[in-house]
Amino acid sequence: MIRLFRPVFAMCFLVVSSCTSQSVTLVNPQSGASAKCDASAFGYMSIAVESTVEECVKRVEKDGYVPLAKLTPEQRVDLERRGLLPKE
Repeated sequence: MIRLFRPVFAMCFLVVSSCTSQSVTLVNPQSGASAKCDASAFGYMSIAVESTVEECVKRVEKDGYVPLAKLTPEQRVDLERRGLLPKE
């Protein structure tokens, strides 16, 4: 019984004590304005972080923003030339 209890206890402790955070920076290629979608959580709520950030990114993309990782080379060069490329 004790052998079973230890792994179960350890797993419960990890689930409750875990923390996570996620962040995505987006930029509007035309205006150079930037936006950041981020979330962090502690314990069992950490599973909701990814979906929260994804929902935010979808809302901001509707306004013409693009995640930095998805900028085309031309957009990146244009933003750098204008001094508007945010730091990742």
